[in-house]
Amino acid sequence: MLSESLIASVLGSAKTQTSSTLKDVGICVQELHPASALRTTFKKSSTPPNALAVTPTHVFAAQSDKSVVHVYNRLRGNQEATVPFPERIRSLAVAGRHNGELLILGTEGGRLILWETCTGRQVSTAPSHLQPVTSLVVDPTSNFVLSGSPDANVHVWSIPRLLSFSKPVSTGQDQKAPNSPIQTFGNHRTAITALAVGHGIGRSNFAISVAQDSTAVVWEYTTGKILRTFLLPSVAKSITVDPVDRAFYVGYDSGNVQRIDFYETISGQHPLYDQRLQSTPSQISADHQWLVPSPDKGAATALALSYDGMTLYSGHPNGSVLAWDIARAKFSSTVADYMSAVTNLHMLPPGGFPVQPLQDNPHFTIPNIVKPRYEQNISERSYGDGTVPYNYALSVQLAPTASTKSDSNKFFEALTHPVFPPSLLEEGLAELAALSHGQGVHKDTSPTTTSTAVDSSQLAALEEEITNLRKQLSINETARRADAEEVVRLKSNIRELQDCNSRFQTLQAQLTRHKAAARAEKEDRDFERRTAWFEAEKTGTNGDAALQKARAQDPDDDDADKMSE
Repeated sequence: MLSESLIASVLGSAKTQTSSTLKDVGICVQELHPASALRTTFKKSSTPPNALAVTPTHVFAAQSDKSVVHVYNRLRGNQEATVPFPERIRSLAVAGRHNGELLILGTEGGRLILWETCTGRQVSTAPSHLQPVTSLVVDPTSNFVLSGSPDANVHVWSIPRLLSFSKPVSTGQDQKAPNSPIQTFGNHRTAITALAVGHGIGRSNFAISVAQDSTAVVWEYTTGKILRTFLLPSVAKSITVDPVDRAFYVGYDSGNVQRIDFYETISGQHPLYDQRLQSTPSQISADHQWLVPSPDKGAATALALSYDGMTLYSGHPNGSVLAWDIARAKFSSTVADYMSAVTNLHMLPPGGFPVQPLQDNPHFTIPNIVKPRYEQNISERSYGDGTVPYNYALSVQLAPTASTKSDSNKFFEALTHPVFPPSLLEEGLAELAALSHGQGVHKDTSPTTTSTAVDSSQLAALEEEITNLRKQLSINETARRADAEEVVRLKSNIRELQDCNSRFQTLQAQLTRHKAAARAEKEDRDFERRTAWFEAEKTGTNGDAALQKARAQDPDDDDADKMSE
């Protein structure tokens, strides 16, 4: 039976709740279909908006009053770890198409922290935002992450570039640092309140950003090109995109929600690429809002869409989670009431399919996260010559594939089975026996494995072929070593050139300082001499004679003049 659930987080545990079910609960797993029920709860968490991240195995929740992230294990239903950080975390997002093996954190200081949860590696960027990173969103390819802040800027980052072990060679003074954003969108004039991206995997995929000035801008995050600008009737607090990118939904500070359709305007081409619509902002009417059933619900701080895109869910400060019927464009029902402010909503992938699609079956899972390793100057040491550190280890659990062919699944069957299958043991013993007698082994179409003797002519041909292959391998190995030595030499030369360049810049800076000091000293001497000349003239003495006498008493005068030139 098909099931659908969502995960909701609240700001502060519901300690005043009379029901023992929700006492001290901070994160809830709410089943929506086939029946509405509270399935799982995680306690002692106070999560701010945009600070909840969900993977198939774990839930990560930043805390509003502490510089820590709580890690909850979904498989075991308990809290697995509490991970401290040097500054408060204001937003979270996960990257990774299947397992979410990369956690991205936006900090109070305006920088990003990337944490590989299956290796423990941690990469930090420089503080690129002037204010805290309050919004994070990862594109469907997990190649880009967008960060929004109250400083009115949206930065676009390349995830492979941030995680690379290689530091690109600088080609000029305008070369960007490896841990800097590749694109900055600065068309907003007020604080960014929410971000979202489309579901496309091409370079023309779009992003949507809403700001405090009641504007929503649709733009390409790979180029920064503005596609559409919408003038909203009030300030939007949350945003989500239709599953097939037909429209997007916004939640207002009044608690109302609204659907903004891309195809509402008649156009001869795709509305996002119509030049006429791109140049003119679209005014959204307040009459088309879906009204909240009660004003005391508060702002729509979080939005989520169902798997089929027919139901919209919104979270509110009074603890309510509301369901909206998209076909009828109105409020449908109240899903849950948690008695604390709802800050985040995440829809889980539907379960219960008879045959899970092949692309939805990852080859590994992460049963236990690896805590991040703290290092000094990690933002600078995360980039090097491409060499993987000796302590870089992957900690995952292999999972069986969804292939229906038994032959292609033998390896994973052996890994997941309590003992090795007898067929593999018999086949291995037969191969060992054949090798000990100098015989070859081949598979037959029959269930049992047999060996055949090889005559002397075939054996001689095989030995000659092995000799030729060894010669070819030796030649290839020599060429490979020569190439490797050449690469090492070139890298060494590059490092020497960089060191020479650094020394040259240091010496040039010292020379500039010395020249400035000599010039200042010369100006002081000239001033003193002019003063002495005027004083001599006032007293009736020859000023030129006094000036020549002062010059004769300063033997370093000519050297100082040359240094100042």
